[in-house]
Amino acid sequence: MSKKLIGITCNYMKLCPSAFEAGIGAADQDWQLIAHDYLNAIWRAGAVPVLIPVSEDAEHALAMLEMVDGLLISGGNDVSPSMYDQPEKKCGTLDLNRDRIEKTLLEAALEKNMPVLGICRGIQLMNAALGGTLHQDLPTEGFTNHTIVDRDRNVTSHTVDVKENSLLAEIIGSGTLGVNSFHHQAIDILASGLEAAAVTKEGIIESVYMPDKPFVLAVQWHPEMMYDSDQQQKIFKAFVDACV
Repeated sequence: MSKKLIGITCNYMKLCPSAFEAGIGAADQDWQLIAHDYLNAIWRAGAVPVLIPVSEDAEHALAMLEMVDGLLISGGNDVSPSMYDQPEKKCGTLDLNRDRIEKTLLEAALEKNMPVLGICRGIQLMNAALGGTLHQDLPTEGFTNHTIVDRDRNVTSHTVDVKENSLLAEIIGSGTLGVNSFHHQAIDILASGLEAAAVTKEGIIESVYMPDKPFVLAVQWHPEMMYDSDQQQKIFKAFVDACV
């Protein structure tokens, strides 16, 4: 029996000096990058990861979408405020082409009723692409409990409340869930068609789903980094199981 294929979107870098310094490739090469944690999470869930690179031609990405059974929109750089018609206030690195490609992939996957899982940037991209807005910088807006980068990636940084009767609750149960935190942006106004599945005590939405789709789920934290948590791994197993 062949294994299911999961397409994972990549980060794109025009230059990667650390790779050149390590003796990999040439100094002026472009790079498509993905953290190994994503690959491990998909392998552990019983599927095969397939990398979908950021291309100038959306048809390249769409052709790869035809080859896979599910779409995972990975973490990475900030989503451009132009996607939700706001001026840039306090963003990090932006990649308008990645925004465009991932929006195109998301729309195509939704049209096909393909299972979709968004992680970190993935939840932000999903919300912006569907008409919502983002907090551009949580710390300057008074939410100081989220950009925590001085802890091990698999360590809980704060908790969220998983809402009853949500898709996430079906997977891991409702109530308090410990999560890690490597983000400075988050959902502000929730897009039409999305429902909140988990929120922090301050009211920041950290998971969403689409109740009218077979499996569309996104989380703000990084479950793939919490590699020693059976509970977090259930998210990937449910995602893979939903793929046909």
